[in-house]
Order: sequence, then structure tokens, then C-alpha cells
Amino acid sequence: MAKAFSIYGGPRRSQVGLRRRSGERNGRRRVIVKMRTVRMAASSRTALTNHIGYIRRDSALSMEDRGQLFDRDNDTADTRQFVDAVSKDRHHFRFIVSPEEGAELADLKPFIRDLISQMEKDLATRLEWIGAVHHDTGRPHAHLVIRGRHQDGRDLKIPQEYLYHAVREHAEDLITLELGPETEQELARKRRAEPASERLTRIDSALERQTDPNGMFELKTSPIDLRARHAARLRTLERLGLADKRGSGRWRLDPDFKTVLASLGERQDRFDILHRAIARTGDRRIDADAVFDSNDPDARRVTGAVLETGMHGIMHDRAYVIIDGVDGRAVFAEPGGTEPTKLRQDMIISLAPTQRAPEATDRAIDRIARKNGGLYSAAFHQMDDPRVTTETLRRHIMRLQAIARPASLHRSSDAVWTIPDNYLQKVQTCEPDDARLRKPFIRVESPLSLSAQIKALGLTWIDTFVAPTDMLHGFGRQTADAQLMRRAFLAEIGISPDDGKPLTPEHQAELIRRDLAQAAQTLKQTIGKPYAPSAAQEEVAGIYRGSVARISGKFAIVERALDFTILPWREELERSRALAVSVRMQSGSAFWTAARRGLTL
Repeated sequence: MAKAFSIYGGPRRSQVGLRRRSGERNGRRRVIVKMRTVRMAASSRTALTNHIGYIRRDSALSMEDRGQLFDRDNDTADTRQFVDAVSKDRHHFRFIVSPEEGAELADLKPFIRDLISQMEKDLATRLEWIGAVHHDTGRPHAHLVIRGRHQDGRDLKIPQEYLYHAVREHAEDLITLELGPETEQELARKRRAEPASERLTRIDSALERQTDPNGMFELKTSPIDLRARHAARLRTLERLGLADKRGSGRWRLDPDFKTVLASLGERQDRFDILHRAIARTGDRRIDADAVFDSNDPDARRVTGAVLETGMHGIMHDRAYVIIDGVDGRAVFAEPGGTEPTKLRQDMIISLAPTQRAPEATDRAIDRIARKNGGLYSAAFHQMDDPRVTTETLRRHIMRLQAIARPASLHRSSDAVWTIPDNYLQKVQTCEPDDARLRKPFIRVESPLSLSAQIKALGLTWIDTFVAPTDMLHGFGRQTADAQLMRRAFLAEIGISPDDGKPLTPEHQAELIRRDLAQAAQTLKQTIGKPYAPSAAQEEVAGIYRGSVARISGKFAIVERALDFTILPWREELERSRALAVSVRMQSGSAFWTAARRGLTL
């Protein structure tokens, strides 16, 4: 007899979840499931490693799970072997599973293992996966990475209907089985809290469905048993300025009331994260402007230490960073993206509003177009820079395609773009207005913590930072104390600036000199030549061998016939790696030229 197959590509082991259920919940508890398919061709092993590093971070895990991930059989999974395997796959799946009552479970791991077991039955294959349970939000949730491969080696293809609906329904069945059906008392408690909530609730969707095209809502259209709740919710919306009473039982709702409520809920979530982060820091303050708005050009600039990084949002898919400011105030900011930020705890950074300046891609397009009578194409770009990569060309063309309509750009049939004279001004007005899509400007002032800078042999952030007179609280006070200890250390090594005055240029140059001399001790073993420091006023020619990151910053390594030297680095130098370059040193600044093309950097 032929074996029956499910709609998910394997033998039908279970009928559970094969068809979407009706809206009736019948006591089932809620679970939020977020899924993302990641193709390895568009990602990388490094990105996967970073993601796994994020989900295993100590600050999110329970004390007994610190630094560990779990899988089907063990609470200490072999992550290196798993990354090696996934790196060879065509794709993999990333899940976030967040039960509404997850805090009621003593441990989420058995629940996750049962969920994966049910998926294996549906998909008729053994799944390889790792996961971690996070406790860094008000609701415990699990992050999972699942290989995109059948146990027989074939690519694992899962229909979206299953990923987006059946997995969630399985999870709701399991959590309901574990905790029991949602009781009438629990449901009543949730219903009592909803009308006064200053965030988006299930009632709001019902109100929206009953609103006519003119935004009018009539209470008599609500079911009799829900009218009291709807009336209470409308009074809350009126208090928030999102509803206007127009007579007995008639209300006019703001057309964007759901969007505003969602924003209010997100804002409250951000402040909750802030409060949890500063609970262990002492005298930090949270002001009304503690949530950094990168869309506001007048937002205050912030400098301080990274207090915490993580992901937030209902699906835990938006990166955030909390900065411990020198003014004693903690600030919440979103650097943008759906991957964890590369900022590390205790790193010193500065934050500023988004500058509507043209991107480097836009400036390159405009420069090439000006050379070619207002025209840009991949061929013109290659003529200007023969070493340009295919990826760079693709990025420039995609940029033009993205802003073609708002910037009124024209492309001919032979893929030549007409670039107007005011192109750079136009692109600034084409940037997205949605604050979520705009990233703040973040500059790393120092990768070292305050304590690591005190005895660092090099020019550090606290050597050059001019402290305001009102730095009396929190991280500002710590910075002032660190500067005093730093000055004492500098005096021990023979660098003694006047009391209360910043380091002179000569003092700064001496610190950099000592830093580079220390770096040279390691580099000369690799290069096989002696190190020769460059003078403040000198012309140097040689082969650019790469860069080196030091306490004092990033520097370029230039190899000459008999020795090598270390000079200030510029990003454009990477295009001249292993090529002849020349540099003119003047007052501590470096003016570079790529000898082969005569390009001044």
C-alpha cells in the first residue's frame, strides 16, 4: 500500500497543524513565534558566528546556563561543530519562540524540545538545532537556529504556511497542555487590564473593524456583552487624544490611533529596558528624552560607555544599545538593523542624530557623472577605477534603482543613467522619513573601558576628553576619577602635563610613539625587517602592507627596501594594499598618494 505524504514534503506522521485553525481559541494560551530563513550565499560564517555569540551572551541567560547553548540531548551543545555544519548548508532557519506565560514554566527547554520533536514528525526528518533561553526581558523566550538540511543530506524546504502558522499552533498546544487551558479568571484579568492600557490591545482591532469609512464608531454595533469594555476603551482613547465623542454612543477615532498606540507601547518597553539596565549602576538618571530620536536633528549629542546591548521589539528583532552618559543620564538608542550590534559593553562611544549628508556611494556616482557629461554607468565607473569590484558596481546600481522614482532619475535602454547637476541635493530629500529606517551616527571613541585606559601605553580617550564642569554623577564622576589616576600613571612614566591642563601635542605624540614602538616589536618578526619611526616632517614611499589597530588608533604599515614604518591610516588605503604608495607627513597628518594611479588620498 502506498505511503501517504503530508503537504510538508514528508510522510504524514501527524495531522496536527496541517490546516489553519479558526479564530476561536477555546482556552489555548498564546505563543508568539518569529521565523527567518537565512541563505548562506547572502550571509557568511562570520555573521552566523556573531548571531550565535549573541544568543549565548551571559547577560541574557540564567546563572546556570551562562555561556552555554542547548540542543536535543544536551544542555551544553557543541557550537563549533554546529557552525561548521551549517556553513556548508544552502540555508538555515532562525526562530524566536515566546510564550505569553513563559515565566510560569520552571524551564523552557523541555517545551522547546517537545516543539522540535513535533516539527520532526510533521517534516519526517531529524532536525539539527541549537538554542538558548533568554531572561533579559519581562517574558522569557527562546532563540533557535535550525539547519536547513534533511537527515539524508537534501536541502530542507518548509512551506511558509507551516512556518508561519503550524509551528505557532503546535507551540500553543504544548504550552496549553503544560499549564492547562486559560481559565475564565485569567481571561477576565487580562480583559480588565486591556481597556486602560496605553498600548495596542486586542480591543483596538475590534474597534477598527466596526468603524465606518469616515472613522465613526457607534457603540450600538458592538455585541451586548462587549459594550462595557468597548466604552471603557473609548474613554481611554479619548484621554490619549485618539478619540473624540460626537454624541451619545458615537465616537470618531483618529485614523492613526493604532499606530500611535503601538508607538506608545514600544516607548514604554524601551523605558522598561532602561530601568532594568541601570538598576545595577547606582546614581544614573532617566529623563524624558532618554530614548534617542535619530530623526530629530536637534537631539542632544551623547558620549559615554556602552552599558548594554541587545534585541527588543515584540519579535526581539531590533537591535538596541544603552549608553551610560558622562552627564549621568542613561540613553536608549537603536543603531538599526535586525542583527546584534558589534558594540561591546564598556566601549566608549559618541552618538549624534542622523546627518542627511550624501553617502559615499552618492558622491562617487556624482563625481563620475560630472566627468562624463552628466552620465553614469558601470562602464564609466570601470574607466574611472579599473580595480572596482563587481560587488561595488552592483551596490551603486542598486542605489540608483532605489531612489530613481523619488529623485526623478532616467535610465536609457543601454543602462546609462542621467544624473542631474543637483543630484547630491536630491538624494538628501529621498532618505526615508520613518525614524526606524534611519540610523544614528555612532563613533567609537575607544574600544577600551575606563579602567583599561588608566595604564594603557598609548594615546587614550581620557587623555583628550575635556570634561565639562558639571560631571558630578554616574559615569561622568567615574571618568573624572579615571583621568586623575591616568595623570598619576603618566607622571610615573615620565609624562607630566601641568595640573588641570590637557596634554600638549608633544605629550600626545610621545604616547603615540611609545604605542607604535611596542607594536613594532611584534610586527618586525612578521615582516622580517627593522622598524624605523617616521619624522613629523618627512616624505615616505613604500608598499602598503595592511593596517594595525592600536590603543592610539588605526595605523598603516608601509614596507620599504630596508625597513618598515607605521603611519596614520586612511580607509581609502585598502584599495592600494600590496601596491606602491607615498605619503607626505606634515604636522602629524599624512597626505597619501597611490603611486600607480596618482590618486591623492
